[in-house]
Amino acid sequence: MTWNAFIVILVSVFLHAGWNFISRASRPSIAFFWLVEAFGGLFLIPFLFIVKMPWSELPAAFWIFFAVSSVFEGLYSIGLSKTYKTTDISIAYPLMRALPVLLVAVITSIFGLGSKLSWLAGGGMAVVAGGCFILPQKSLKQFDFKSFIKSVCGPIMLAALGTTFYTISDSMALSYFNKYSQSGSLVTACAYFMLVKIGICSCLAGIVFGIKEERDDLLCKCWKTLNPYLVGIGTGFAYLLVLWAMGMVSNVSYLQAFRQLSLPLGVAMGIIFLHEKFTVPKVIGVIMIVIGLIMTVI
Repeated sequence: MTWNAFIVILVSVFLHAGWNFISRASRPSIAFFWLVEAFGGLFLIPFLFIVKMPWSELPAAFWIFFAVSSVFEGLYSIGLSKTYKTTDISIAYPLMRALPVLLVAVITSIFGLGSKLSWLAGGGMAVVAGGCFILPQKSLKQFDFKSFIKSVCGPIMLAALGTTFYTISDSMALSYFNKYSQSGSLVTACAYFMLVKIGICSCLAGIVFGIKEERDDLLCKCWKTLNPYLVGIGTGFAYLLVLWAMGMVSNVSYLQAFRQLSLPLGVAMGIIFLHEKFTVPKVIGVIMIVIGLIMTVI
């Protein structure tokens, strides 16, 4: 990995942990994330006009996968909103990053999508699962299965399921998009990302403008504060930096492994700046999750 790639990925890591920290500190509503996606999409609009795409030739399969991705992106935003209203980022952030890895592996194995998992990847997922179980425990002396169930059920699981299915759907949709595009990979990816933004905003619009509480939050509070705009910029640029870094590394697995540094960073931000509880299980759980994720992607 070159120094340029190292710096680009490091900035992306800080941006990803940073926008999650700002979101948690904001106690976000669904309207908050609608504004995040809408504002973040403004920077990507030019790519829809730059990309050389025969739109009328795109097959129905692309639009189906894109629609499925949009729905689950919306569910992810809802889960993220509910999670950051009630759960410490030092618990929620690692679980929301780790659980989709396990779920994607299970789903792709069941339906025979992609290549067969290696023994190292399988072992890494077992380590991730162990870390997820230990993370929410209050003490290492007495393990409470209910603590784990309470953490992964509800909003966190909704966010994890959203991430899982939009990841799979995006992978399928983007394969069609890349096949038909006559532009470079970066322009193509950014154009698709803009479509995703439109899809998310469309899916959340009914909730945001149809529910009085959400509508009031958007019109009377969200748009007047700086945080959703910062998060919108953070999400967009974090993703673009990842796309940029992909062209600088010899193996994309290095990039995926290095990105896991955002996990301890997110936990540290919650403990230091939001005064969340520091516990030994949190430290051990995060370390196990990071090691397991690195084993999985290498």
